[in-house]
Amino acid sequence: MLENVDIINEQGGTNGSLSSSEFHFSIGDYRKALESAKADLQLDGTNIKACIIAAKSATKLKRFEESYNFYRDGLKIDPKNKVIAEELIDLQKILLNHFEKMSNEEKEQDFNMVHLCSQDVYPGDEEHFLLEKEILEKKYKVDCSLSTKNVDLIKKKEAAQILMKAHTNMLAGNTEDAIKQCTIALDADPLNIAARQLRAQLHQEKGNIEQSVQDLWAIPKQNRTIDVWKFGGILLHQLGLPVLAEFWYRKATSLSQMKDVEAAMLFQKVRVERMYGPLTSGYPIRVDFTKHGRSVFANKNLKEGAIAFQDKPVLIGKLLQFRDVSACDHCAASLITPTEYFRNKYAEFNPTLKRLIQEKWPKDDSVKCSSCQRETYCNEQCQREAWEQYHQIICPAQNVNARALYDLHDSGGWILNKDGEKEEIWTLQYSPILLARMWAMIVTEAKRLMRQSGLPQPSIEHWAKAKMPFRKFIVFGQSNAASKLPEVFNMVRAIFSHCGDGVKYDITEDEFNARYYQATCNLQAYSSSIFTPLHVFLENLSEADSVTTMLLLQYVKEEPKVATFAGMFPLHACLNHACDNNVEIIDGMVDGRPGVNVLVFREIKAGEELFTTYIDTTMPRKIRRAWLFRSFNFWCHCRRCQFEGDGPDICTNCGKYAQEDKKFPHCGKCQKAWYCSVQCQKEAWVKGHKVICQLQHSKVNLKAIDTDLQDR
Repeated sequence: MLENVDIINEQGGTNGSLSSSEFHFSIGDYRKALESAKADLQLDGTNIKACIIAAKSATKLKRFEESYNFYRDGLKIDPKNKVIAEELIDLQKILLNHFEKMSNEEKEQDFNMVHLCSQDVYPGDEEHFLLEKEILEKKYKVDCSLSTKNVDLIKKKEAAQILMKAHTNMLAGNTEDAIKQCTIALDADPLNIAARQLRAQLHQEKGNIEQSVQDLWAIPKQNRTIDVWKFGGILLHQLGLPVLAEFWYRKATSLSQMKDVEAAMLFQKVRVERMYGPLTSGYPIRVDFTKHGRSVFANKNLKEGAIAFQDKPVLIGKLLQFRDVSACDHCAASLITPTEYFRNKYAEFNPTLKRLIQEKWPKDDSVKCSSCQRETYCNEQCQREAWEQYHQIICPAQNVNARALYDLHDSGGWILNKDGEKEEIWTLQYSPILLARMWAMIVTEAKRLMRQSGLPQPSIEHWAKAKMPFRKFIVFGQSNAASKLPEVFNMVRAIFSHCGDGVKYDITEDEFNARYYQATCNLQAYSSSIFTPLHVFLENLSEADSVTTMLLLQYVKEEPKVATFAGMFPLHACLNHACDNNVEIIDGMVDGRPGVNVLVFREIKAGEELFTTYIDTTMPRKIRRAWLFRSFNFWCHCRRCQFEGDGPDICTNCGKYAQEDKKFPHCGKCQKAWYCSVQCQKEAWVKGHKVICQLQHSKVNLKAIDTDLQDR
């Protein structure tokens, strides 16, 4: 291990003494080594040795994208560094080996997300169903209690003959005559389903939706076909009755035994509109459901540099490497103080400068949890909100089982095992407290509903309602997280075995896996970087004495250190990935608190989908696709992946293999596509490589995701 450090010293150009990051790397404490190296880079962005240590540590922790980025930054400092070149080759081998393995085991198939989505009835939908039915009867005059009687055979034949005439008129474009004949047929035989369907179709074409619904509703349930249920769902959705529409689509899907994909898709479209309509209000976007799942689309043309939408988190937690940086544990606001910002210089300031800082620096209203003293809040309001929403359940002073989890957070994911040795049991970037807060929010809300109902225990409906905020986040993962993280699994089981008032939440393996992947697949890193106490201080300084101010400003040369949090953002979570993304995620302020802004990266036309990127798109195609499958379980088929190649051995356009002694030349501009002939290059250029070749890469704010669970 020390030999590796010696090589770094030799190539990085340092003296023989070990830095903190090198020391921790040498003893196998890779997380601490990574933290120390990052701290070194904050002090000196040109520290090549810190880049290498950070990259090697990230590789050991299986944070491959982080590792790749550190190596890339190192090459910007020293393009000829041999250590980085060798380590990059090793890193690529790891990812490529994984890619080849997956290519053999998994087909690059395009699956439809509709099969992974449930059609469960939401809590409270029973009441909404009755309300919408009442609206249908009173507002739209639809008789939902219409009863029909059987008629004799003569009447049935008469109705059938008239219906044939109606059908002929419909084909001839005589809609009014066709409707009249359907009406005559139904007067003769009210149970003629074909006449009901035809008249409903004709009424819809004329825009008479209410009358169309009336005809379909009059068909007895046992006689309604898949098409009738589906058609009814379409009409009810047009009337703005989503719960009734879902009911009819659900019936169509069930009757087809999930084979009618259109019905299932239409159901999800209604549900998504119902869930996300309130969140998109006021923004030029909408959320729709496609075969790729929930997707965000532009309602109008969006110019480059515009903010498509903002989003605030329903749940947050610090990234572990920032656990010691001052910030509000509830809203993520920076709590940096003058002494933290100016560091050692502050003690050297004269009384006049110190007085000016004290006067102009915003007042510190921060408080700690009055019970455990282990959570810090920017003010009493955040303290109160945290307690009312989740902290009352997991406060270590109230729930002794939570102490181990907080200790795990404070140690950065390490514990002392039964042999008294340090062991890293949590290698994810985000704090395990975030997971606990998710369950705590559910329990707290279930208990509130329980007390409101005067019951001794939460009902099934109470639990279902309490889980509603997290229905907006997809769950998809293959590994058994509970078996990979047994210590953490046991910790949370213990915490929620006693939630006060005789209430408990049984954290089963399935429950743990579901919430783990819910967080892992949806967390986004963000911070309060655009609004800190320093920003307020500088604004206040504009009113101060100019001479003293100018003297002080010479010490304000760097951005304040802010804590990065992981947040679950419901609207942001609907953004799909593309390596040729058209939006970026940046820090923002939403309703006075830190959140995220979705910035238009390049012009988006009305009707086009908004795409973010989950990965550094400068990576070679094969590596980034392997990374995406490894982390998110899908193969990317975006334009960049279509028109970039995997190397000089195969033509990017036609797939022809090169001879061993003669590799194909690459595109002279981007150097990311290879062609067997000029003709293939020209064809690819016209098909789409022209756009990709000239498309700039996006700066990625790394998602706070796990990348190593599958290999543990």
